[in-house]
Amino acid sequence: MESLDPADDRHLGRWTTTLFAVIIALIVLACALFNGTFRSFVPVTLTSDRSGLVMEPGSKVRLRGVQVGQVGSVTGGTEPVSLQLEIDPDQVKNIPANIGAQIRASTVFGSKYVDLIYPDHPSATRISAGEVLRSRNVSTEINTVFQNLVFVLKQIDPAKLNATLSALAEGLRGEGSAIGQATTDANQVLMTLNPRMSAVQQDFRSLRGFSDAYGAAAQNILATLSALSTTSSTITSQASALDALLLNTIGFSDAGINLIGPNQSNFIRAVNLLEPTTNLLMKYNPEYTCLLLGAKWFIDNGGRDVMGGNGFSGVLDATFLLGDDLYNYPDNLPIVAAKGGPGGKPGCGSLPDASKAYPIRQLITNTGWGTGLDIRPNPGIGHPCWADYFPVTRAVPEPPSIRQCIPGPAPGPIPSPGAPPYGAPPYAPDGTPLYPRPPGAPPPDAPPSASPQISGTKP
Repeated sequence: MESLDPADDRHLGRWTTTLFAVIIALIVLACALFNGTFRSFVPVTLTSDRSGLVMEPGSKVRLRGVQVGQVGSVTGGTEPVSLQLEIDPDQVKNIPANIGAQIRASTVFGSKYVDLIYPDHPSATRISAGEVLRSRNVSTEINTVFQNLVFVLKQIDPAKLNATLSALAEGLRGEGSAIGQATTDANQVLMTLNPRMSAVQQDFRSLRGFSDAYGAAAQNILATLSALSTTSSTITSQASALDALLLNTIGFSDAGINLIGPNQSNFIRAVNLLEPTTNLLMKYNPEYTCLLLGAKWFIDNGGRDVMGGNGFSGVLDATFLLGDDLYNYPDNLPIVAAKGGPGGKPGCGSLPDASKAYPIRQLITNTGWGTGLDIRPNPGIGHPCWADYFPVTRAVPEPPSIRQCIPGPAPGPIPSPGAPPYGAPPYAPDGTPLYPRPPGAPPPDAPPSASPQISGTKP
């Protein structure tokens, strides 16, 4: 057999070493690619109360069932934890900044994964590196249920459990009919309640609103109770003054009883006497508003200035007027029976705004002076011309001294030519005018007449 040249041996050794190095490099490169060593990602933090029993690095991060990243690390143990999520850069454009998240399980016993929940109103900005998300919940795990159940079973003593079940069986023995009847009655109650469940749900919703209202007002209620404690402390410190007040109140009530008791009949009589007055005020109550508003209108429209309301001047008008005869009954008895409201009730005339006097509202007049004339026709020198009222001020009052200087009533003005005397009736009982009217003006195209005809008609 031909031996190899030492140079060839060295050449073969170098190729072998190179081959192994390439194989090892390929293995390392494959592992690095599998672990994502050369993969770029966007780091996002997810916080949760717990991560679950089978949440581990490398778990998937999904959005609508599509993987958009993976879990880089889990820190914090089983209590509040922090998960470092590695989001694929090409998926960032599909994830809004207000994205939600929760930890879910693929199967009952399967591993956990992070499920990103797309919001109803996504933000225009996209998720960025360093974003912190809050997990909504972690689904219940069968492993956890089994663990808790085993823990409970370890705390139960089998002998005590057997004794409890035996006592329960002994207590229920022979009570089957009663239990059946109770079940039937309970079924009847439920059948009665079922049609009313909508009302019950409405009551619960109302109770929620009630509790929300009181929850919002809790601070105010507490502040009120705190203020009440201050009030109670003040009352306690002023107990003696409060006792004195109560005693004085009792004394005041006794004094009131002593005052009102003997005069109760007088109070009743006063109320009865006030009835006509109150009825009269009630009858004319529509005029009170007109009176007050009219007075306000008068003050605002010159009355204030006329009566010196401007602070430096007033308007007065004083003059001597012709006298009038002394009041005689029943000639000068005033007649006050005007009615100006709807249905003959008291009215306001043009009030409360006196400037709105036209059109004239309904007005039924029945006024004047008894059997005398409505307009006194004798504005001459009035009678009497002497009056002394001082005798009424004496210790024993005497009637006043009133004298008439000129006999007869005060002279009146002379009627115009052809006019009837003042106070004379203008018509006869049959309607014929007793005093003819002055002639009317002739028409423009009428020929001149020697003697104009005078005629009169009843208006």
